[in-house]
Amino acid sequence: MHELSYATSIVNAIMEHITNMEQANKVKKVSKINLEIGELTFINFEQLKFAFEVASEGTLCKDAKLEAEFLKPHIACNNCGYRGELTANDEFEVKCPECGSLSLKISGGKEFNIKNAILESDE
Repeated sequence: MHELSYATSIVNAIMEHITNMEQANKVKKVSKINLEIGELTFINFEQLKFAFEVASEGTLCKDAKLEAEFLKPHIACNNCGYRGELTANDEFEVKCPECGSLSLKISGGKEFNIKNAILESDE
């Protein structure tokens, strides 16, 4: 369950950011965290949310809502030059949709980024 390590990383990154803020003592809670997740990370978002509940216990991130934008991987064919989104097929085979070549460069789809977070303060 690699979702727990991702959830722990989210909490650690947010808490480190808050700690380094000039007015860190005014932050009362984190209400929402927006993520960018590449589809090739194979993260189960429901499991990530559950793991986040566990990892955030006792921190300002407790009860924060996680939202995610899922990013598709892209391919570039070394044979015909095709460029576009990688689409799944029933054969679990990654090949160029134009020429069928297996000589591809895959880019993107492995991202895992905190896009932003909404912090609540006294003011």
